[in-house]
Amino acid sequence: MHPKLKPIVYGLGVFAVYAVLTYILRFAFNRAPNDADILGIYSTNDLLIGVVVAIVLTFTHERKKRIK
Repeated sequence: MHPKLKPIVYGLGVFAVYAVLTYILRFAFNRAPNDADILGIYSTNDLLIGVVVAIVLTFTHERKKRIK
């Protein structure tokens, strides 16, 4: 795999895990946001938080790889 593609795939994986965990927790506790825009489950803020988490975790992962 191309070296520049690996962080993108890693970030998408982190975002997917975040989205699945959010989905599971919403239905486990019967809590859906009132302003659920996307698929009736996720609000815009949820997705923005997911993107920020994915960026931060990808950045820290890449830094750890460079230090080793």
